[in-house]
Amino acid sequence: MTTLVFIIIAYLLGSISTSVILSRVLHQVDPRETGSGNAGATNILRSQGRAAAVRVLIGDMIKGFVAIIIARLFHVDGFALGLVALAAVIGHAYPV
Repeated sequence: MTTLVFIIIAYLLGSISTSVILSRVLHQVDPRETGSGNAGATNILRSQGRAAAVRVLIGDMIKGFVAIIIARLFHVDGFALGLVALAAVIGHAYPV
């Protein structure tokens, strides 16, 4: 049961759109309104430059890292930890 909770948390963390949040905080153009319309780091690279794309990429990696760290703090390990990591990736690819 606790593993399911951490899988849900990881999915929700993965669903956070780093590019949209950083664009708003830094007063940049919304990535969903420029270029390909995708909120990914590649579209940020095209529309806002390399520095912004690196920030988004690092933010995306941190989402998965935080999900794993939270699960590890509660002694989730092995296959269950892999499922938590996979949930973060799925949340990133298919957000809520």
